[in-house]
Amino acid sequence: MSVRQRGLIYFFGLGALFILFAYWIANPDSYPFDYYPTGIGAALLIGAPGAGAIIGLIELTTGQPFYKLEEVWANLKGWQRAFGSILIVVVGGAILFTAIAFLI
Repeated sequence: MSVRQRGLIYFFGLGALFILFAYWIANPDSYPFDYYPTGIGAALLIGAPGAGAIIGLIELTTGQPFYKLEEVWANLKGWQRAFGSILIVVVGGAILFTAIAFLI
């Protein structure tokens, strides 16, 4: 299986699980189980699929395994790392603020 295929599976599979957890947080009445998790355990339960989906997205877009990205990043020139860092912050902020605007 190629890195991009694995990234696609991680992104959609774990992203769907994260969306399901987020839906249950937004609508606790629709939670199907008797025990509603709270505290640190619940945060880890929700955050793990979200982190996995982000890893899948990174593998899908870069075509590199996640564990090799540090080497690829370190081999870039200084101006390329600066531009990439700024791009990541700007695009991430735009996505975050767009999501917040749609949810409010």
